[in-house]
Amino acid sequence: MDEDHKTIQAQEEIGSQIVNKERSLFEATKRRSNNLEKPFHALITLKSKSLEPTRAFLATELFVTKLRNRLNDERVV
Repeated sequence: MDEDHKTIQAQEEIGSQIVNKERSLFEATKRRSNNLEKPFHALITLKSKSLEPTRAFLATELFVTKLRNRLNDERVV
């Protein structure tokens, strides 16, 4: 396995752990954290049958990408 593949695999695993923690937190508190609130708000403000769904999806992806880029061992624990 080359280093790029290992890095991508590690990032995916960390992202999965974060999603699971966010889901568990939401299920326990019934409140969305900022990590869930921002994409949620972007998605509920969509206008159907337009380019807005695509734009919102891309905006959501940007939130996830920014979060993933700021990950380090201390944030995951």
